[in-house]
Amino acid sequence: MQKSVNGWLNIYKEKGQASFSVSKFLKKKFKFKKLGHLGTLDPLAEGVLPIAVGEATKSINFIKNNKKSYTFIIKWGEETDTNDGEGNTIHKSKKRPSYNDINYVIKNFFIGKIKQIPPIFSAVKVNGQRAYKLARKNIQIKLKEKEINIFKLEAKQPINNNFCEFDVICSKGTYIRSLARDIARKLGTVGYAYKIIRTADNVFNIENSITLKKILALDIKDMYEKLLPVECVLSHAKSIILEKKYSEMLKNGMILNLKLISKKITSENKLILVKSSSKLVCIANLEKEYIIPRRNFNL
Repeated sequence: MQKSVNGWLNIYKEKGQASFSVSKFLKKKFKFKKLGHLGTLDPLAEGVLPIAVGEATKSINFIKNNKKSYTFIIKWGEETDTNDGEGNTIHKSKKRPSYNDINYVIKNFFIGKIKQIPPIFSAVKVNGQRAYKLARKNIQIKLKEKEINIFKLEAKQPINNNFCEFDVICSKGTYIRSLARDIARKLGTVGYAYKIIRTADNVFNIENSITLKKILALDIKDMYEKLLPVECVLSHAKSIILEKKYSEMLKNGMILNLKLISKKITSENKLILVKSSSKLVCIANLEKEYIIPRRNFNL
């Protein structure tokens, strides 16, 4: 009988793959019962796609670090209805921005908290339906602006007159296709995201990732070697180790008084990881002198 598999896989999603199909193939190969992933990547995008396996799926809602890093290339002079190379050209421009103008615009208009309208070909819901499904039916839709955070954005030296590469660190929910579109428009021209690579997501980076093809070629034993701990995404939460009897009380839903366990615990973050014999038992809140269980783990 196969033992329970819990942890994170740092998958490199290749261009042309759908994010959900990555999970589908992993489930089929390794008989995983439960999978989840951080941040869907468009089929034409590639790069880091963290996959939560088993009990690791329970940690997703507690992740605090929502920073994601991308390298992307803008093609100047054309705008498509999908804001990438797959769509139909809807606008053209002969203007090509200078490197100085590019740097001026990103420095003054695209750093910090900004507003962004998602692409109409996206998974955003409109009256309960996915925007891309409505767009495919040629139904006119207007998506709402959303606030995103651009922590860092740099333009590299242009590849040539038609292409320029960028590096960005941004918040969860940022659409790189929209960012490419908006940068071009602010420069008085048009453009689309010619290439998108996610280079990092939370603690996962491109250097330590593995392609779906390579991991599917592994047997179950070698796959275990690629698994990262369930709590690797929860470094912002302080870990405490309790005796089994106390950890079991928390697991059964009881609220623990710190006086009972004779421990003095201080943490800048209210979120704590309760462990017993180094195994994660539950995620809990630290409220004054009480430990309040939030989510149990069966590891």
